[in-house]
Order: sequence, then C-alpha cells, then structure tokens
Amino acid sequence: MRYTFLTSLIVGLGLIPGLTKAQDVLTTATPDLLVRSLNPVLAQKEKTRGLKIVGAKDLEMVNSYGDTLAATVNLAVNFHFGSAELTPQAERLLDNVGTALQSSDLASYRFVIGGHTDAAGTDDENLDLSRARAASTTRYLLTHYKIDPRRLVLRAFGETALLFPADPEDGRNRRVEISTLK
Repeated sequence: MRYTFLTSLIVGLGLIPGLTKAQDVLTTATPDLLVRSLNPVLAQKEKTRGLKIVGAKDLEMVNSYGDTLAATVNLAVNFHFGSAELTPQAERLLDNVGTALQSSDLASYRFVIGGHTDAAGTDDENLDLSRARAASTTRYLLTHYKIDPRRLVLRAFGETALLFPADPEDGRNRRVEISTLK
C-alpha cells in the first residue's frame, strides 16, 4: 500500500523525467492527485513550481462545445468492448473520482465528463458510443456519490479529439476526460 502511494506520488508529481507524458491516460489516480489536478488554483501552483501533473492538459482551453476548461485529466475508464458498461477496474477508478469531487477543494467547481473513442467504427457510431460512455460514467458518479447533478456536464466527442492522431485506433484514445469548467 505504501509503495503504491509513493509510486503514485512520484509519477503524479512528474519527479521522474521522461517517465510520463502530458498526454498520458491515467489508469489509476488517488483522490488527492485528482483534486490537485482538477482544482485550477492548485494545478497552477504546481505548474509554476515546475511540477507536472500526469494526465493533466495545459490550463485554459476551449473544447468543441465552446466550454472554457480550467484543467483536464484523461482517465482510462474501461468499458466492455463496443458497450458503455463499466468494468470493475473502471468502477474502482471512478470511486477515486467520486471521492475527489466530494472534496471541499472542488466543491465550488462544475465539471465536464467527456466521452472519447478511437477511430474504429463510423463517426456516428463513435459519437453515440462516446455519449453512452460519458452518460454511464456520470450515472455512476451520481448514483454512488453525493454530487449535485448540476455540477456535471456530459459531453460526447467520439473520435474528434484523439490523443494519438498518428495512431487513431490506439486504445489510449478511448477514454473519459474530466475537465473543470471555468
């Protein structure tokens, strides 16, 4: 347990250069790491101290819906192939997300839950699948955690925002992004 925490902390803070990339999709994340990654104030402090939050994109971006985002974390929320059914591994990751979203440090923020797919399949199928996966993720968080539904905004991106455009069918493109709305 202690080793896992230490490893998460070292990787999460980017203390080992070259081990992680800004486009990493997190397969595990502690609630504390998620709070620090999704709270724009805390994320900015760590950025200015030279620390890198793994899985977090640069601050202040606008998505294709016109939402201004203050911080984003890419999560490897796993689903059964071609479905929106969460796997047990996904539920464990979302349990940490739910705990983080209940934190007093994030209580005043709203979040975009964005579903993404890889480029396998048609555009329409991928958009529908990403919408279903974002809805499944949102439903899990609302059902298992005391989060005001007005704090979560569902978005579907299909294959329009690939993390790895050079490899459009790379499984890391299939993900759920959680972004803090500005």
